[in-house]
Amino acid sequence: MIFGPVNIREELIRERELHERKEHLLLSEALGLLKRGAKRDKEVLDRLKTPNYETSQPLSLLKYDASRLFSVEDIHEICTRYRLRFLESSSFKNDFPQDVLIEINLFEKENDLQIEKFRMIAPPDMFRLEDRCKKDPLLFAQVNEETFYLIHQWGTDLAWYRRLLVWPLQNIYSFAYTLLALSVVLASIAPIDWLIRNETNAEQIIYYRIAFFIHTLIFLVGFGLFLGLTFRKNFSVNEWDNPCFN
Repeated sequence: MIFGPVNIREELIRERELHERKEHLLLSEALGLLKRGAKRDKEVLDRLKTPNYETSQPLSLLKYDASRLFSVEDIHEICTRYRLRFLESSSFKNDFPQDVLIEINLFEKENDLQIEKFRMIAPPDMFRLEDRCKKDPLLFAQVNEETFYLIHQWGTDLAWYRRLLVWPLQNIYSFAYTLLALSVVLASIAPIDWLIRNETNAEQIIYYRIAFFIHTLIFLVGFGLFLGLTFRKNFSVNEWDNPCFN
C-alpha cells in the first residue's frame, strides 16, 4: 500500500541494497577501465618490442610540442658526438617503464592516431645486453622518414666527460687529430735521456724529438689499427644507426 505503515528495518535493507548496487556498478566500471588500460598497455608494449619492417605512413599530428620534433640530421650529429645508437625500439634490451606507456597512450589519444614505428637513442650496451644500465634513453615516434617526435626520456644523464672519451672514435679525422696530439705531447715530455746520451746541442735535441715524434706516431697508428681490427670497432659516424654488434 502506498500510504501503509513504514517498516524502518525494511527501509534500511532497501537502502543498503541500493548502496551495494551502486558500489558494485562503480567497481565494475573501475575494473573495466583497468582491463581496457591493461589491454592498451599490452598492445603498445607489443608494438614497442616487435620489429616493423614495413614502410609506415607519415603521421598527421594534431596536437604536439614543436620543440620535440627533431630531424634525422640532428639525431645523427648527437649520436655521432656521444657515440650513441639510434635504432628501432624492438632492439632495446632493457624494460620500458610504465611512464613510457602512459605517454604513448596520451600522445596517440590527443592526435587520434596509432604509432607504427618507434626509434630510440641510447648507449650501445642498452641495445646489446639485458643489464641494469639506466643511462638516458630517449624514445621517438617516427613521423616520417626524416622527422622524429620525442615521446619520453628516462634514466640518468650521461657523464659530462663522455664526449671527451669518445671523441677520438667520432670519425677518421678526430682519430687522426688525437694520435697527432698524443704524439706531440709524448715527444715533448719525453726525458732527454731517452733521446740522446752524450749530445748536448739544443738543435740536435730538437731533431731527436722530431724523430721520436715520428716513431711514436707510427707506433700509435699501428696500435690503434690493431685494436680496431681486433675488437672490430668502427667510427661513430658509421655506427650510429647500425643494428649489428660485434
